[in-house]
Amino acid sequence: MLGVCASAWSATVYKWVDDNGVTHYSDQPNPKAQKLQISDAQTYGSRTAAVTAPASAAGSAPTAQPVCLIDTPAAGQVYLDTFSITGHVTLVHADAEGNQTALRMDGNDISGLLAPDGSFQLNQLDRGEHSLTLQVTNGRGEVTCQGNTVSFTIRQRSASVPGVPTVPGAPAAPKAPGVGVVH
Repeated sequence: MLGVCASAWSATVYKWVDDNGVTHYSDQPNPKAQKLQISDAQTYGSRTAAVTAPASAAGSAPTAQPVCLIDTPAAGQVYLDTFSITGHVTLVHADAEGNQTALRMDGNDISGLLAPDGSFQLNQLDRGEHSLTLQVTNGRGEVTCQGNTVSFTIRQRSASVPGVPTVPGAPAAPKAPGVGVVH
């Protein structure tokens, strides 16, 4: 049984483009097909991870490292037909007295939108790709915690398609016949 399953991982595949320009893949030959050889799947063995506690000086308490992390939106997340999203950041041991948290979207400071629980809401977002960054600095302006950079995308269907939301407060786009395309 294992031999049959193993042979399925290595297969010959045929690829061709039909008269309409559509690319097809199949395990069956076609007169227009190009033969592709698909190699075996790469596998990895598991090992037991050795976890050791960090070394600390005798008699001193371990110092917790600050954590600043953008939890949501997730990296690469795509939002369809919306102009508003909610997000969340995690700050652990980064809120010492005198520290300043800077949350930026597309290089603009939006720290004022950050609630004490780490949540925030972004409204009236334009379509396209956006990036969020998170950074904590101390009273001397030194970076004490650098968060991850997250890029996310807002996609909107064509405004000429009935039922597609528009930016709040924006005039409605004229209706046109046809099918909307997600950009």
